[in-house]
Amino acid sequence: MPVQVATGDKFRDNCITLIHKALTGDDKIKNNEAEESRLAEKARLIEYYIYRNSNFTVNKYYKDTARSKIWNLKDKKNPELRQNVAEGFISEEEFAQMDAEAMASKERKRQNIIIRKNSLASSIADLSDLDRQIDRNS
Repeated sequence: MPVQVATGDKFRDNCITLIHKALTGDDKIKNNEAEESRLAEKARLIEYYIYRNSNFTVNKYYKDTARSKIWNLKDKKNPELRQNVAEGFISEEEFAQMDAEAMASKERKRQNIIIRKNSLASSIADLSDLDRQIDRNS
């Protein structure tokens, strides 16, 4: 059953439909009508909060944010995000405000921490080298 939307803006309506499709996932199990309606309302609320966060305009921020949310919900390497949003462990408003780091899978977060630690260690080593060069030239 397709999600019923009527914001009066084709882009926003399409966004709600895409969020709904991302929330339902491509599971082989079909949701019953009550579950479809619940997820449709959740999609509508997520879109509303994205719209509100973009000062009630469909601008670059709105489009980029909506694309990011849809992409992250559909990410097969991060099924926990979709599940947590769909089941309400992450509220619609909270999800609409999440940045890429917050939406990342546990594995991606772990990799990001390693990258930051390595980058920091490299920066500290570079500063130590710079200090030694300055001392030699003084």
